Amino acid sequence: MRDPAGSGPTDHGRGSSDFRAERIGLLSISLGTAGLGGAWQSATAGLGAPLWVSDALFAVSGLVWAVLLVQYIRHGGWRWRNVLDDLHHPGQGFTLAYIPIVGMLAAGHLSRFGLDAARWGYAAFAAAAAIIAARLLAHWVTGGLAAAPLHPGYLLPVVSAPFISSATASTLRLPEVAAATFAVGVLYWLAFGTVILGGLVANGGGMPRPARPTLTVLVIPPATGGLAWTAAHQGTFDVVGQGFAGLLLFTLLVVAFLLPDLRQQSFHYGYWVFSFPVAAGANFLIRWLHGTDVAGWRALSWILLTAVSMAFTVLYGATLWHARRRRIIASA
Repeated sequence: MRDPAGSGPTDHGRGSSDFRAERIGLLSISLGTAGLGGAWQSATAGLGAPLWVSDALFAVSGLVWAVLLVQYIRHGGWRWRNVLDDLHHPGQGFTLAYIPIVGMLAAGHLSRFGLDAARWGYAAFAAAAAIIAARLLAHWVTGGLAAAPLHPGYLLPVVSAPFISSATASTLRLPEVAAATFAVGVLYWLAFGTVILGGLVANGGGMPRPARPTLTVLVIPPATGGLAWTAAHQGTFDVVGQGFAGLLLFTLLVVAFLLPDLRQQSFHYGYWVFSFPVAAGANFLIRWLHGTDVAGWRALSWILLTAVSMAFTVLYGATLWHARRRRIIASA
């Protein structure tokens, strides 16, 4: 069996399952990059930032998405039985939602090149996201998570995906779909968010250290929910929009206090779990600063966007260095 970081085939069975899990987990790179592209797109509308930066980021996201998805399919991802096994994995099953989420984000971004084509692409990815979320929920409510520690990653397919679907539907001028998917996100945020947060408190910090970075996923629901709401209301920040802003700012404060507990012993690809929460939070805050007309909003928005972009640059560099180091070790 070749090292999972390489490009050669693995053997069947557990090796292929591990390889597929790693490929899907690495889609967090694509998701985070698309999220940063969305933040730059918001800056294009509000700050006059160059659109080519957003286009370039979405191109990189799409390339990573396509390469990893092809590798996943080649190593057994075309079999429904393997997909179900991967989906039911107690720790990583939720990551399959990365596939349609990135697709929906790309459909919204590319809609200016052809609305009808973007709508068809969105419909396919939104349906896939709904199937993944429904299958996960059916598995969870029948005891599929009984032996697994709860963590906020489980919010991604059942809360964040519907909110992203809603925001994209508004971009594609599908208000009825936007309202329907927004309602799904709100319901399951209230339901699962309460259970997961209560479980974390009751567990008393017993979450395994490798899983602790998923605590940053707590940022995604208020960020994507706020983006969905404001997209449906033409960027206007009404009482509900301000409420999402308050939730996001408070959650960011909580995560800031959690940072000492999120430290890892060394760099690994799992650091990319931080990327989409950071990008989505920055995207919403840029829209909020503009929509609320905060004093100095233009300078604050550029400072925020620059800081986030620099953090991503460091993360890209560390990822390339880590991949090169793994290849050297594997070939030694």
